[in-house]
Amino acid sequence: MRRATPVCALTLTTLTVLTALTATSSRADDAIELDTVAISGQEEPLTDISVQKLLKVPGSGNDPLGAVATLPGVTFSSGRQSEPAVRGSSPDDNEYLIDFVPVGYIFHTDNSSILSDNVIEDFRLETAAWGPQYNNATGAVIEATSRSPYYDRSQLVIDASFLKAGVFYEQPVNENQSFYIAARQSLFQFYVENFLDDEDFKFTTLPEYYDYQGKYEVRLNDTDRVYFQVIGSRDKAGLKFSDDADEVLQDPGLSGDINFEAFFNSQGLVWEKLYDNGLSHKIGLSHLEQKLGFNVGSDNSIKVKVDDYNLRSQFALPLGISHELGFGAEITESHISYGGVLTAPPCDEFEPDCRIVDGTETVEGSGKPVIYQYDAHIQDSWSVTPNWTLTPGLALSTDDYTEEQFTEPRLQSRWQFTDNWWFTQAYGEHHILPDNFGQYVVPFGNPDLKQPTATHYELGLEHQVNPDLLWKVEVYYKELNNIIVARASQDGYYPTLTDEEYNALPRYTNDADGRAFGAEFFINKNLSDRWYGWMSVAYARTFRTNNTTDEDFSYNYDQPVIINTVGNYRLSEGLELGIKWRYQSGQLITPLTGATPDADEPDLFNPVYGGVNSQRLPAYHRLDVRLDREVKTKGGWDLTLYAEVLNLYNRANVIGYEYTGADYSGREDVTDLPIIPNFGIKARY
Repeated sequence: MRRATPVCALTLTTLTVLTALTATSSRADDAIELDTVAISGQEEPLTDISVQKLLKVPGSGNDPLGAVATLPGVTFSSGRQSEPAVRGSSPDDNEYLIDFVPVGYIFHTDNSSILSDNVIEDFRLETAAWGPQYNNATGAVIEATSRSPYYDRSQLVIDASFLKAGVFYEQPVNENQSFYIAARQSLFQFYVENFLDDEDFKFTTLPEYYDYQGKYEVRLNDTDRVYFQVIGSRDKAGLKFSDDADEVLQDPGLSGDINFEAFFNSQGLVWEKLYDNGLSHKIGLSHLEQKLGFNVGSDNSIKVKVDDYNLRSQFALPLGISHELGFGAEITESHISYGGVLTAPPCDEFEPDCRIVDGTETVEGSGKPVIYQYDAHIQDSWSVTPNWTLTPGLALSTDDYTEEQFTEPRLQSRWQFTDNWWFTQAYGEHHILPDNFGQYVVPFGNPDLKQPTATHYELGLEHQVNPDLLWKVEVYYKELNNIIVARASQDGYYPTLTDEEYNALPRYTNDADGRAFGAEFFINKNLSDRWYGWMSVAYARTFRTNNTTDEDFSYNYDQPVIINTVGNYRLSEGLELGIKWRYQSGQLITPLTGATPDADEPDLFNPVYGGVNSQRLPAYHRLDVRLDREVKTKGGWDLTLYAEVLNLYNRANVIGYEYTGADYSGREDVTDLPIIPNFGIKARY
């Protein structure tokens, strides 16, 4: 249980409606590798992209995790999707960790991350076949790490832009203890209504967020430290449609208020130690409180509260010069409290339009299950030869709710077969207990569901051309099984059943599977001749099969071609210019082919759709630019000023269609952000 857990798939619809209406590292050599993260005090490896570089990516707003979209294998369903989809998997298939402990979520609804750029040191993006220490993901793993507090100086940082404002304070207590605290608040809620010209709805709760993060560290000795950390975040929004709004005419169930709120608070205690014999460990004890609440219209309301208590450990022990043994265990106790009422049908991510009015029953209930999850792992980093490292591993997992046991082998290999050339391989089996746990509980879901699984295969080739330039190519294949789908519609697939017989069918089943494959090219140039940059080119395909309806179709995140180009040029001392250009194939949609009058409601029309994801929107591309200026004042303040222009050539990127009228007779393009300037300032004392 890692993030706020909705108890029905209707949450996806709610979030889509709401978000569619809302618009530094301490050391420059801390680095981010594309598949993994390495912290290095030496010259930045060419397989890595430093945090400092990601902070200056145009359009990221000083948010390195916001720049994750420039990395190979990462896509979004639209410009308004907050969490990344990686290599053909859903964003819901990812796992998120911060400083070794689980968190509720890692991205706000405006695509920015919950982490302060003043403390983030690195993050690990694992795109496939990751090590056995990660045990609950089939899509990707994102683990962020914040730096230790400074012991030699204090500082106060104030930063603000048009989108958000924050404050950061850091203070040593003595030579062995230090701390920092950060807090941020969104600002767009104060002016978002000025940019909206829509009489169909009004905000009842302006979309906003805040987050906070703190760390208190005690150095027991040179090889032993303990730190206590807190982190939390809150996102909320609410709106009300007018009675004659197109949304209400097409789905009367939307009449009334729509409100959404999610927040989490996490506290963790982590102990790190290195022993004389080379054994090292990291042990974390944490508590994660999550709450989610939403209501849609007058007949749909859900509230969920989850308290996770987690004990996690990782050990590393050198065994001679050729082996390093890694092992650990994790125990999670989850207390889930849920309750609510739904008149909506069960929905999944393949539905083009999950209308509340199509519900055939009212489902009401509550519960307080307690779930225990047990995980363990072991791996051996084996230096077979001076040029070949082989890392076999095994992940073990079980829980007392689904009562499934998983024994999942993992294997990674890196072989330098000649000077400056490497061949890499990886294989892994993975599973996930989805965050949308409402699909598993009575009466909203099916308690007999299995956990979705995936098998990953990966091959790579790297070549370092010179000390400043490297390119790499990776190919991958993923098999996905036991994907959860909603009960098929009664009219389309069960016309002979009575309402009572139809409602007795399981609301969700594991009747879908899928596959994804692709190739990614990446080239990275480190700073020389006053500039640096990287480019990634990806070709990928991803498909799903719904065995209930016998449909084979391309998945929502199937975007065959994605190109990212990032460059930064040092104009002079303290003045830098950056550019980012992204191209991706258009988003898939399920086309509307018409609408028919409803037999029981004369003013209601039922939409008729074509094949699932059978139409592709125009290609998406956009250019962002950024100018950074560093200034030192006589009063002791260090200022960083930046100006960004998003979508410089004002491309009208179509990310969907909106149909008008009760009979869906009109169609309007839904476009991503127009040209937008953004200015920011960071003052450090």
